[in-house]
Amino acid sequence: MDSRISINLSGSDSAGQDEPKWLTPAVYLILFVLCLVTYYGIADNYLFNDDFSWMSRARYDMTPSNLFAYRVVNFFRPLVNVTFYAFEHLAPGNLRLQYTFNLLLHFICSVLVFHLFIRILSDWRQAAAGAALFAVSSIHTGAVFWISARTTLLSTALLLGAILVLITAKRRRRSSIIFSTVLFALSLLAKETVIAGLPILFFIWFLYRDEWKNSVTIRTSLISWSAVSAAYLIARRLMLGGFTQHNWGPGLHMLRNTAGGFLYQLRPWPFFSLFWHKGTMLEEPAHPVLPELLVIGVLAFIWWIGHAIGRRREFTLGTLWALAALVPASAFRYRFFSTVSITQNRYYYLSSVGVIMLFVLILALLWNSRNRILKILCIVAICIFVAGSIVRVDRLEKVWSDFTQMYRESVGFIISTIEENPGYTTAALEKPPLAFPYAADAVSLYKPDWKVKEVEGGLERARPFAPCIYINFNYDGDMVESIDVKTLE
Repeated sequence: MDSRISINLSGSDSAGQDEPKWLTPAVYLILFVLCLVTYYGIADNYLFNDDFSWMSRARYDMTPSNLFAYRVVNFFRPLVNVTFYAFEHLAPGNLRLQYTFNLLLHFICSVLVFHLFIRILSDWRQAAAGAALFAVSSIHTGAVFWISARTTLLSTALLLGAILVLITAKRRRRSSIIFSTVLFALSLLAKETVIAGLPILFFIWFLYRDEWKNSVTIRTSLISWSAVSAAYLIARRLMLGGFTQHNWGPGLHMLRNTAGGFLYQLRPWPFFSLFWHKGTMLEEPAHPVLPELLVIGVLAFIWWIGHAIGRRREFTLGTLWALAALVPASAFRYRFFSTVSITQNRYYYLSSVGVIMLFVLILALLWNSRNRILKILCIVAICIFVAGSIVRVDRLEKVWSDFTQMYRESVGFIISTIEENPGYTTAALEKPPLAFPYAADAVSLYKPDWKVKEVEGGLERARPFAPCIYINFNYDGDMVESIDVKTLE
């Protein structure tokens, strides 16, 4: 097989024809429209948790001299520092621009998935379908919804670009190796979990080494990527002082989370969104290893399908990609097979490339059959996936909008209270709706000269901070029922 990207108009496994000039722009346009339609509502949302920290530090604390070493919320992600620093100095406080940038990164990832699938699946129709499903899928919405989850989008785009440079190289070229290694290094500087790209690249080389003429280039890049990974881990260790945190560390829970994240993505969310809305919610499992243990049977079934239809290599790659991408994030000490958090599925963004590949392979099996009913079933499945995904993303976006609106109102009330009481420079906050560190960073975005103190136990606990404004939030369940405001001299 020729090692360059080519488009197979006949739909067979051999990809030897030239790409029509209209095809790539048409696919790009479709992907752009799908991204807009799916995430049209995010641009007017407010900030959430880490967003306040990133924007406040980028605006007031980061400088060109400390940009690459500065740490926000105990992470080492200098490339993300650069993006926030640029936005906060070119267009400070422009949240619409921040959200639009996230959406643009998601579109870029969708385009890269299209080209990746062309090379691996050797069929432009399967590649276009896979990229479209990736663009609308609801299994990784947190990566697009949350401004701070730009770490995931940016790192994934760089990693996919690094892989694409290698698998489309025409022959052994030093420039391709160097370029891909630089992109991989940059992806690590955006988010540490993309270190999963190293085993993913190994799986690609191992499965296609006898067929692709550029396999030597990929093999050589594995060495350079390994060196970069080792250097990064050492640098991260020196910067952070360790690899574990209170909510993150190695253990057997990683096996459960890897299995749970995989099962989460295989759950038929689009079907539930359209026909059984209760199915779109998951209660936290009570059993220590179920339902995650069911992944063993699922993996065996996937292997059997690939073996039966003669596409074992593609099914194997899709499965290994999905699992490998989950492993670095699986160290978090909370359950992955869950819908308790609306942002947790951002950890499945890179993994979803492999899961989408598996789904596309099943659809191709239906479409390439001679049975007309199976072809119709293929079309119906795609329609349900697209429509159901868009519906679910819209519902999740409304939840996200309501949540960030609560933050907007809370922060707005604190700032307006400060402005209504001139002569004070300190605010004592008790039980704000957002965690105190984020509340303090939120105030600093609007009032950088103010001091914000955390108070527990009532008004008397705020007196040591006088003169100050004391703001206490009272709750009825999860909702703010009333707010007490006092000035202390």
